[in-house]
Amino acid sequence: MLKKDLTVKGLQEHIKQIDFHPDKKHEVVLKLFEEVGELSVEMRKEHQKGLTEERKKAIKYELYDVLHYVTHIANIYGIDLEDAIIEKDRINEERYEEGRRRKK
Repeated sequence: MLKKDLTVKGLQEHIKQIDFHPDKKHEVVLKLFEEVGELSVEMRKEHQKGLTEERKKAIKYELYDVLHYVTHIANIYGIDLEDAIIEKDRINEERYEEGRRRKK
């Protein structure tokens, strides 16, 4: 069971223990697309009808489902998500800084 002081590494290990199917890459990515679609539906409902506590909870759960399948895919490919986040954040920071210098 997950606890409040969860880390990305902890989540990645948890998902690997409960849901790891490297032989089903295609199915896992299709599940990710499905969950992104469900998140989109909930966000559209919020846009059209307003944000209720029930809708916010639905959005929260769909976000977790998306995160679950992103993490599952990282596990299939042996990618450490904490390393990926730190590395990509550094790359983005350099890109954005370069873009800001060009605008001046």
